[in-house]
Amino acid sequence: MAKPKITIIGLGVTGASMGLALQNEDADFEIVGHDKSQDAVAAARKAGAVNRTDWNLHGACENADLIITAVPLLELDELYALIAEDLKPGCMILGVVSLMEPAIAAAERSIPEHAHFVAGHPVLTGVGGALAMRADLFQDVVFSLASSVNTDASAIQLASDFVDRVGATPLFVDAVEHDGIMAEVEQLPRVVAAALMRLSASSAGWREARRLAGRQFAQATELGGSADQLYSSLRANREKVLVRLRQLQQELGEWTALLEQEPESDEPDPLLDLLQRVEGERLDWEVHAELKNWDESSPTAEDTNKADSGFMRQMFLGNMFGRRSSDNR
Repeated sequence: MAKPKITIIGLGVTGASMGLALQNEDADFEIVGHDKSQDAVAAARKAGAVNRTDWNLHGACENADLIITAVPLLELDELYALIAEDLKPGCMILGVVSLMEPAIAAAERSIPEHAHFVAGHPVLTGVGGALAMRADLFQDVVFSLASSVNTDASAIQLASDFVDRVGATPLFVDAVEHDGIMAEVEQLPRVVAAALMRLSASSAGWREARRLAGRQFAQATELGGSADQLYSSLRANREKVLVRLRQLQQELGEWTALLEQEPESDEPDPLLDLLQRVEGERLDWEVHAELKNWDESSPTAEDTNKADSGFMRQMFLGNMFGRRSSDNR
């Protein structure tokens, strides 16, 4: 009997790290990689993230049991349309994205009914160091999962088992709610970064000011991707981003008023008080993000039983992933 075939389309940091995580333990499946960039292909092969690569997209997807797509959102429509005829019955596609609704919509436009689709978003905080290809990249991170109402339960279970195998913690979310949160914590910072860069570069003194712009400016103006990618994500999630932008405008108005205010000499400055509270909130978030621990309480016996049940995994590809042994967690 042939080994189950896992295909990873997109061998950047995310895709290649998934391959490394899967290769980290003994497993009875084959991992095939595909990427338009030959540099990415060469790096993934050198690191041992895949068993083999296939330059032909259709060849890479043919007879695959699980296909992981780790590509920009703007490429999904074309990609899913191209591979639709290559998907065998029962194949599952895990779309690794930062926005759930547009990914699910793209899948519904092209993925045939005999295949399954689940959207997944690993939250890589990057706190404590830069992101790089490595087997433990997803260790203990939150990995959000969402699907359409028509997705087979066994496919959702397989996605959860996959997330567990790469070391992450699956979190089932509502796609609409997830994308609303992403508008706040991921897209709004990028819009602010773009606005700050535009404001600075268009100022009369930029020729001299740019010589004094250092690490703080670099971090504050990081767009997190190309202009095309940012444009695509903003358009795809426009209404939710607009809500956050209007909230930001109101917030900036309050900060402006605090800075304009002259505090009484015998009273605490409201601006300082607010900055101290924000500093505390930021530190609290950073500690939790670095520790990758968001649960204030210990897990209950009921939670443990639910996590270990896995009764549906036999319905789809048998025990393809199973659970990692406690010694490897």
